[in-house]
Amino acid sequence: METTNIDGAAVERAREAALRSLERTRKTRRELERRLATKGFDAPTVAAALDRLQRVGLVDDVEYARAFVRAKLARRAVALRVVEGQLAAHGVSAADRAAALASLDAEAAREPGDPAADARRAGGAGERARADLALAPILRRYRGLDPREARGKAQAALLRRGFDYATCRDAVAAAFEVGTPGDDEIL
Repeated sequence: METTNIDGAAVERAREAALRSLERTRKTRRELERRLATKGFDAPTVAAALDRLQRVGLVDDVEYARAFVRAKLARRAVALRVVEGQLAAHGVSAADRAAALASLDAEAAREPGDPAADARRAGGAGERARADLALAPILRRYRGLDPREARGKAQAALLRRGFDYATCRDAVAAAFEVGTPGDDEIL
């Protein structure tokens, strides 16, 4: 990018505005671009300011995505496609999302047997682990229902969390085959 036509003072003001925004919460590059544009900074000035912040590691969409996925999955077990959609809405590119998920997947592979790590994995095994985590409280909620009705409601609840039909069906079937402690009334 050619920086000869960019006002250095404007870049510094944009950088300061971005830093003030980053004080409150982590943001993606696109979120910062939008915020600075609403403050009246032109695109080349914004790009120059954010490039400087990116070089020193203050703007890093891959790290943002990693932290976002960790936080979302720690709070509530949902399908990975739901979290990916939220990341896309925040402006994280597909390549950055993929890099973050690959990094989390590799990290989870180094922690075998940890349910929280399994839930961070990408692919079918991770999706199933997230579905199983989501299913436990759902089954407790439907404990007193007829088993057939409880299966249907549990599967519908998993579908609402973004899991695909096959994952929902398999997780619910496995839960009703094996059962969970204290769920004798369902089975």
